[in-house]
Amino acid sequence: MSRRNRSSIINPKQINIVHAVAKTVRNLFLLGDGLTCDDVYAHRRDWVFSIMEFQASLMALDVLDFAIMSNHLHFVLRTRPDIVQLLDNKEVARRWLTLCPRSKKRSVIDGQVIYEPRPPRDCDISQLARDKARIKKIREQLSSVSWWMRLLCQKVAQKANFEDGLSLGHFFKGRFHSTLINDEAHLLACSVYVDLNAIKAAMCETLDGYKYTSASVRIEQIRLRHQATLLAQRESSADSPSSDTKPSDTGGPPGEGESPKQKISSRRAEFLSPIRIQTLAHDPELHKDGFRCSDKGFLDMTETEYIDLLQWCVRNKITKKGQEKTSALPECLAKRGIDAQLWMCQIRDFEGMYRYEAGLKPASSNGTQSESNPGGPASGPTDKPL
Repeated sequence: MSRRNRSSIINPKQINIVHAVAKTVRNLFLLGDGLTCDDVYAHRRDWVFSIMEFQASLMALDVLDFAIMSNHLHFVLRTRPDIVQLLDNKEVARRWLTLCPRSKKRSVIDGQVIYEPRPPRDCDISQLARDKARIKKIREQLSSVSWWMRLLCQKVAQKANFEDGLSLGHFFKGRFHSTLINDEAHLLACSVYVDLNAIKAAMCETLDGYKYTSASVRIEQIRLRHQATLLAQRESSADSPSSDTKPSDTGGPPGEGESPKQKISSRRAEFLSPIRIQTLAHDPELHKDGFRCSDKGFLDMTETEYIDLLQWCVRNKITKKGQEKTSALPECLAKRGIDAQLWMCQIRDFEGMYRYEAGLKPASSNGTQSESNPGGPASGPTDKPL
């Protein structure tokens, strides 16, 4: 049976949430095995992380969750065609020429020739901005999951081939897999599935034991915020003037008054979308600081509630079939009417359960609803549409 065309599932003019997975050729551990101390490819996961941050700052896509594994990548992305329409032609051109630079600077470092992208010139930006037909196409590409995966996989493959002394060679196999997520119940299950992927693969035993997941990044951000609060309280209660306090001991929000290492750590989560969605907000919530596309959340729960749910899944070994502990579902699941058995199946194999779509599509014009994933298991209770 042939695969469905992705364009028949994902409407580029609508806001969509997509779970995208890219796998390395022959499932080789080309991104490191994550288990041995002499892991020669472990640094490649940092490549993926840096490219992901870079693209999140320029493309009209919200990064909801991610997991960088040894032989595959998980992303939960939300397309934002509404935001890219707010950008003027010059800004669209600038972003595109930054993503896909026309020229590179040649330099030699440690005997190796390195080509670094040059910033786009004003004349190139103006020239592209005047091409209305091209700009219209670029607007679609900036909010496209396919272009996100294409650019990221291409850059990783080029860096890996250069490192291995090769001019050609496939790094990722075939097309990436994508699943359209239609409602919040399935989005919650998909997010948890992605964040627990490293634990399921036995690469760690705790949420913060493997730093290349969105859960680990969020936990680190929570820790830094808590640390900043304690330092601020300590400073306010101290008798000595604040000028005598060392920079690393000052309070304030993360990123202010911290050491350079703390600043880098505190900004690791800036490209991620916030957890909690503001249900009463109807504006696009455009991000102003240039780290991500928007400040729009994606779940009707707080960040703490979400982390607690992940911790509950870890404590009860939900990812390990036959070893799970029977206990009452957390309140955030119970109030959504989610079936316990379905939840455990989703957390173990969300990708396998939903080939093309997950959840009920919003009601069509004739008042009917269509269930996703023909031939797959029943989806069970669903929450409100996205």
